[in-house]
Amino acid sequence: MLTFSYRNSIRIMKYLPICPKPKAIGLSNIPKDGPTIYVYNHITKRVEPLFLALAAPPDPPIRFFADIKVTRPEIFAITEADVKDSVFSPSLQEKWGHHALRRKILERASRLLTRFLIANISGYNFIPVFVHEPRSPEEEARRRRINREAFQDCIRSLESHVPVAIAPSGGYTHQEATKNVVPTTLPSLAELLQKQGKTLKIVPSVVKERPQVGHGTYKRYIADRILPYRLCRLLLHSLKVKRYERPRLTVEFLPPVTFPYVDSSKEDKVRFVQHLQQIMYDVLNRD
Repeated sequence: MLTFSYRNSIRIMKYLPICPKPKAIGLSNIPKDGPTIYVYNHITKRVEPLFLALAAPPDPPIRFFADIKVTRPEIFAITEADVKDSVFSPSLQEKWGHHALRRKILERASRLLTRFLIANISGYNFIPVFVHEPRSPEEEARRRRINREAFQDCIRSLESHVPVAIAPSGGYTHQEATKNVVPTTLPSLAELLQKQGKTLKIVPSVVKERPQVGHGTYKRYIADRILPYRLCRLLLHSLKVKRYERPRLTVEFLPPVTFPYVDSSKEDKVRFVQHLQQIMYDVLNRD
């Protein structure tokens, strides 16, 4: 199975029009040294980590927290279903599902893409986390073990000044934080490093998609990367033949923040995460 390293994958996606290419804003806000963690928002729940990787400096490679579903081959069926839903629209799946040959092509394509994804995961050096709801006591024990290992792995990376990326609230920073349960992994990481005499620099990274990247808009983003197409559309727009609004994809890196406590309570951690969410929410909805 063909595989690519993290750096080569970034190069391919930057220079070939195979995915939307974000514009990076505020690169000067990214610390040059010390433990750094990027926190980013989810909108589509799938592609924002890709946009962050494309916009951020390529060296050193960012380590992303990733759902265990895409990092462990034993959950192949669940991963394949996610890949299928990400690549093929529901209408296409329904239409092709009524035809035996097309349905077979769709299934084989989904299986091939899933195998390609899993084969490349190890090269990207993701940090696997267990985020879906456990269905048995055994899975609950497994979740605790995997997430404990992920926390320790993250600490080792930050101590070595390898940047890490995480969605601070399950990712839903495109909406105001109203959840009863607020994950406190981020301030816990910062507090542990503080006790070692190190300051964790937290870089809020806001992914803005106008329009939202999805099945219906993906082609628009790709076409806009092709210069002759873009020039033709701009010419038609200037002649008032056909209106053209360029799709806008940006990743804005905000000034880094730090966790202000050494011995904090859970309430302190929750307030900090909610404050971080609000910062990102305000920027995301700023005109």
